[in-house]
Amino acid sequence: MNALIEALSEKIPVNKVYIADGKRDKRVDHVIRLCKENGVVFQMVPQQTISRKAGSDHQGIFAEISPIRFYELDEIINSIQTGLILILDSINDTGNLGAIIRSAVAANVDAVVISQRNSAPINETVLKTSSGALLKARIVISKNLSRDFEFLKQNNFWIVGSVMNAERSIPYYDFDFTVNTAIVMGNENKGVSPLLQKNSDQAIYIPQSKRIDSLNVSAASAVLLFEALRQKSVKNKSVTNKIQS
Repeated sequence: MNALIEALSEKIPVNKVYIADGKRDKRVDHVIRLCKENGVVFQMVPQQTISRKAGSDHQGIFAEISPIRFYELDEIINSIQTGLILILDSINDTGNLGAIIRSAVAANVDAVVISQRNSAPINETVLKTSSGALLKARIVISKNLSRDFEFLKQNNFWIVGSVMNAERSIPYYDFDFTVNTAIVMGNENKGVSPLLQKNSDQAIYIPQSKRIDSLNVSAASAVLLFEALRQKSVKNKSVTNKIQS
C-alpha cells in the first residue's frame, strides 16, 4: 500500500489499480483520490481477483505499474550531484536488494549499479521491501562491472570495496568519502568477487564484535552509505560557512 501511494504521489506511470470489494479505509481513500487526480483507472473487484494477481499475502489492492526506467552509466556521470555511487555485485536476495536500494535513496546516491549476472530480479518484492524507494532510484544494470570500474576511474571516481576482514583494508570511517566514491557491496555469502576486489582502489571493513561473523549486506550497506553522507554533509557545511564568512 505504501509503495503504491508513493508511486501515485510521485506521478510514476501506473496503468491500473484494482481494489478489493469492501476494502475501504483512509489509505484506500487516499489511493482513490490520487488515482482520480492523476487520471489512473481504478476498479473495485472481488478479493479473489486480487489474490490471483498478487498471491495470498496482500493488502486488498493491486497495481499494474509501467516498467522501471533504467539508466546508462554515462548518463549518471553527466549528471553527478553527490559524487556517491553504490555498486552491487551479485546480490541474490530480493529482500536485501529492496532494503539496500531504500538506504541508497535515503543517502542521496547518484545511482545504484547492479550486476546483470547472478543478481536478484527487480520485481514486486524489491519494490515492496524498498517501500517505494525503487521508484526514486536511478538504477544502472551492468553487463560488465570490471569495465564499469575503469569507466568510473576515468571519470575521477575512487572504487571502494567492502570486505569482511581487516587484512589489507582500513576501517570504513578512515576513508575520505568526500571525494567521488563508488562503494562496492558483494554477494551475501561470498562477498565482493576476487577480481573486483583486485580492481578496487581501496578495501574497507566495518569493525564489529567477534560474537557474530558479519553484518547482513543490507545493514552493512546502510552503515557505509550514511558515513559517506555524513562526511559529505560536513564538508558541504564547512564550505558554505567559509563562503558566508
